[in-house]
Amino acid sequence: MLSLIKILIFWLHVTPPSGLGGPNAYFYGWEVLTYVRYLVDAYLRQYSWQVQTSLIIITLSMAMVLILGMVFTKNMMTRNSRDRLFELCRARFEEPFRMVLSAQEKWPHEEIEYVCKVDTSALQTFDPATFARLIVKLRLEQSSRVFMPNMQRLCNITGVQVYLEYNMVKGHHVEETLQILMTLPIRISEGALAAYTGSRRRRTRELARSYYGFCSKTEPFHYVTQDANESFQMWYPTMLHRLVGWHHAKGHPVPQFLTLARQSENSDKRALFISEIPYWGSEKEKRGVRAYLTADDPKCRSAAIQALAIIGDPDSEDELVANYGSQFPQAKRETLLAVAKINTGRQTEFFKQAYLQSSSQNTRAVALSCLYNYGEEGRRVFHELAHVGLDDSRFFEQIESSEEKDSGKIKMVV
Repeated sequence: MLSLIKILIFWLHVTPPSGLGGPNAYFYGWEVLTYVRYLVDAYLRQYSWQVQTSLIIITLSMAMVLILGMVFTKNMMTRNSRDRLFELCRARFEEPFRMVLSAQEKWPHEEIEYVCKVDTSALQTFDPATFARLIVKLRLEQSSRVFMPNMQRLCNITGVQVYLEYNMVKGHHVEETLQILMTLPIRISEGALAAYTGSRRRRTRELARSYYGFCSKTEPFHYVTQDANESFQMWYPTMLHRLVGWHHAKGHPVPQFLTLARQSENSDKRALFISEIPYWGSEKEKRGVRAYLTADDPKCRSAAIQALAIIGDPDSEDELVANYGSQFPQAKRETLLAVAKINTGRQTEFFKQAYLQSSSQNTRAVALSCLYNYGEEGRRVFHELAHVGLDDSRFFEQIESSEEKDSGKIKMVV
C-alpha cells in the first residue's frame, strides 16, 4: 500500500478525456499534488462557499474516521496478539515461576533453570514484556509476602530486569515501568533511576523517589527523610509501608518514625509516620505515641489513637480513657474502638457512660457495639441500656443481628 502511494506521488499519467485530442500528460513529484489541488478547486467552484465548506468538513470527517478506524484496528490486533502470547507464556511457565517465587530460601540459577525446564539463554529469547506481565500477576497473588528471595534472580534470568532498565534509560513508558518495579520489587541500576528522581512531572518524580528506597543499597530512606515536609499522593502510604516492610524482612535498619513525626511540618506526613510506629517502632517509640493523644493537630490525634489500638498496650488504656472527654467526635469513636480492642475487661463503666452522656447517635452506636463484645459483663450492661429510654432501639437490633452472624468482631453501626 505504501509503495503504491509513493508511486502515485512521484508519477502520474493523465490521459485526455474521450473525444479530445492532444498528447498524454505526465506529472512527477510535487506536480501530482498541484494537479490534484487544481482538480479539487475546479470542482468546488461550481458551488457556493457554504456548500464548499460543508464538503470540506465531510471529507475531513471521513478521513478522520478512516484514520481512527485504522489506529483502533491496529491497537486491537496488537492487544490480541499480546494476550495470545501471554496465555502461551502462562500455560508454559506459570507453575514453575510460582514454585520459584514461593520458595523460602534462595535458589541458584541452575535450580531455577531445572524447575523451568529451560536454560537461561533460551529463556532470554522470549518476550521480556510478557514475562514481566506474568511475574507481576504472580506477585499480586502473593501480595501478603513482603519479601521473595528469588524474585531478583527470576527477573534476571528471564531478561525482565534488563528490559525494565532499558525502558528507564530510553525513557519508554517510564511511569508504567516504575509501577512494575515497585510491584515486584527488584533492584536496577541507580543510574537508570537518577534522571527521574528530580523530574518536573510530580507523579514521575514521586514514583521514582518511592522506588529509590527499593533500589538503593547505601541510603534507601534518603527521600523519606528529605521529603518529610512534602504532601503526598493517595498511594504513597501503601508504598511507604511496603518499603519499610521489605527492608525489615531483610533485616535492615528502618527509620525512626517518631523522630520524623517530630521534625515534619506537614500534618498528613506526621500522621502517616505515627501510623507506622506500631509495625516497625521500638518499644520506646511505641510509648512515645501517647504524647500525641493531646496534640493540637486532629490528624495526629486520630493516628495516635489508632496506633495505640494496634499496639494493644494495656498501659495506654488509662490515658486513652482520661483523654476521651477532650477529643473531637470522630476521635471519641476511635478511642472507644481502641479501648475495646485492647480489651482489658476493666472499662465496662467507661463504655456505659460514653453511651449515656453522648449527644451523637454515631458515638452511642459505637459504644453499644463495644459493650456487646466486651465480655459477659459488657453484654449484660448492653441489655440493661436497652431500657433506659433513649430512642436507639434500631441500634440494639442491628448490633445483635450483625454480631450473631459475625461474632467476635467490633463493628461501627451508623
